[in-house]
Amino acid sequence: MRKLIWWLCALTLSCTTVAAAPQDALQHAQPNSPIASSATAPTPALEDSATQSATASSTAPQRDENGFYIGGPVYVSTSNQVWTRSGPGTNYRITGSRAIGTELTFIAYSRDKSFMQVEDADGNRFWMGTKTLQAESCGPAREQELLTRIRELEQELANYDSALKREADSLAKKNARLESENSGMQQAITQKDKTIEELDELRRDYEDRLQTKELDMQMRWWVQGAVIAFCGALAGIIFIYLPRPSRKSKRDRF
Repeated sequence: MRKLIWWLCALTLSCTTVAAAPQDALQHAQPNSPIASSATAPTPALEDSATQSATASSTAPQRDENGFYIGGPVYVSTSNQVWTRSGPGTNYRITGSRAIGTELTFIAYSRDKSFMQVEDADGNRFWMGTKTLQAESCGPAREQELLTRIRELEQELANYDSALKREADSLAKKNARLESENSGMQQAITQKDKTIEELDELRRDYEDRLQTKELDMQMRWWVQGAVIAFCGALAGIIFIYLPRPSRKSKRDRF
């Protein structure tokens, strides 16, 4: 993933460099410079490379000293330099060069805005063509930003996985606690049902005893009434058959 992002950045920067390359760079290029020498390179080297590529293995192409092989991909190098000048124009002398992706601070425009005065990290001020500069980061700086962003995303992903794991562990513990509480509630409900059954059985027993006691009391009342009635009848019979005193005896008594 990082390698793919790096190659995409390199390709984007290369296209930007080719489109925005200053014309004075080619005008001031020396005949013995690498650009001129590469443009006027003799053809025998190409023929030798073609011969080598024809005899190379199809699975592992033989590369030259620069790492190239015929038919293979090539990319614009990010090591190109952009000229800096002492003033806002091509008639001013070249003071140096800056690599693609170098971060500079914008100071001012020239009158026609074709040049910009910029300042580097060391405080040196110079002029560069407006077309050779852009507001978005590119080159190694952009690569570094992307790599930093990738590391941040990887760290966020790792933290996200850790957070998910912690949340999963927390949910598992909560689930275990709920299952334990549910089991305890089930046991409590079972015990409660058992207690209710015991109380219901005890209630029926008390009702049976109460009913038996009521019958016993009714029987006792009936027996007591019968005894009282019998005693009353017996007393009446006795009173009937008892001898009565005569009137004379009553008078003598008084």
